[in-house]
Amino acid sequence: MKHVSRSPDETMEIARRMGAILEPGTIVCLYGELGSGKTVFVKGVCSGLGVEDEVTSPSFVIATEYYGRMPVSHIDLYRLDARAAADFHPEEYIMKSGVTMVEWAERLNIQDEACICVTFTVIGPTTREIIIENLGH
Repeated sequence: MKHVSRSPDETMEIARRMGAILEPGTIVCLYGELGSGKTVFVKGVCSGLGVEDEVTSPSFVIATEYYGRMPVSHIDLYRLDARAAADFHPEEYIMKSGVTMVEWAERLNIQDEACICVTFTVIGPTTREIIIENLGH
């Protein structure tokens, strides 16, 4: 499924609609360059899941948990180098009873077919192409 978002608000709305239909055990892998909209997308998914807390990037703590109609684990691997990523155990953070969102998922060995994959491409200053794969797997 391909979307073109022309603003952070549009990205939030695309994600909010997706968050409203996610089920427990879902893993969402987010791919894209720095500043492409991954954290904005996580905020939208959390909104769709009923999270009322402020959602921020967990770059310095690696993972943050939020609670709405189900728990959300938000993992950001931006600061992990190859050695740290090899020592990272994602199974400790994956929510079986909720949703797991992984920014910079390419730094982990997660099987894409087990995840909803969301890829962000910067088209312009506020325009992003957002491709969502495996949503109906």
